[in-house]
Amino acid sequence: MTINPYFKKYSGDANVVEDLTIETIKAMGHDFVYIPRTLVDVDDLFGEDLISKFDDGYELEMYIQNVDGFEGEGDILTKFGLEIRDRMTLVVSKRRFEKAVATYESKIKRPREGDLIYFPFSKTLFEINFVEHENPFYQLGKLYTYVLNCEVFTYSQEDIDTGISDIDKVESDRQDFMINLQLGNLISGATGYYQGETVFQISGSTGGAYSSATSTANVVNWNATGKTLGISNLSGTLSTGATESIKGASSGVEYYISSTETTTVIIPQEPASTDEDSGENDEFGFEADKGNIFDFTDIDPFSEGNY
Repeated sequence: MTINPYFKKYSGDANVVEDLTIETIKAMGHDFVYIPRTLVDVDDLFGEDLISKFDDGYELEMYIQNVDGFEGEGDILTKFGLEIRDRMTLVVSKRRFEKAVATYESKIKRPREGDLIYFPFSKTLFEINFVEHENPFYQLGKLYTYVLNCEVFTYSQEDIDTGISDIDKVESDRQDFMINLQLGNLISGATGYYQGETVFQISGSTGGAYSSATSTANVVNWNATGKTLGISNLSGTLSTGATESIKGASSGVEYYISSTETTTVIIPQEPASTDEDSGENDEFGFEADKGNIFDFTDIDPFSEGNY
């Protein structure tokens, strides 16, 4: 048994519907940037790529289905800090996607899960979680749109270099290279630097107050034996020389600086917060180090000092 050949499911009307769909999205939608994910080193066992990168961006209009703002769980305060779990649903024309993206990316036939969408209005990066490619379901025998279910992107050391400054800023704001300082003679202070504290320099002078600092940074680690200080988030120009030093704003420890070395170690940077009680992990680590809560000098803390 076959279907009736005198009734056609596809006709020129399908092209009219597609044209109207594109026109509607252009009239009622917004401009977005589609950012494809490039896989660098795929782990076949876990099915993931820990060092994927995003190095292209394609402008494309899309329609937002959410009428009352972002959906999802919103802003949640968890034990790991503030998490933003906003979601939104986007509609993009199949024909327009093929013209704006697939023409330049031969391997991309449709929007892909894992790729990113940049929304200029809110300056937010969204990750595509799921792509519905059959909605509406073959109206007049043809597919016209893709429906994208997206969630706010959680940055985890991916390489973002699209050439669009607002997008690339996401990576540059969240990471910094650690600098190792080889220190010389002790100037003042009885103990070492605290991990997480702010250190500062007054160029050409020793001592002095933090308010007169010419450069500041955050302590990543401190090796008292080798007198090596690891810092990140450097602000200002750090100088080295016979009279240059670096001082802890909280510990008060000050050493002369012998030399500096930029490492390849990337230190993630959390967004700046003006709230002293924000509960960041760095703050907890700093207070623990400052208060000497943990004593790591004992080899066996249960032996009462006998071993």
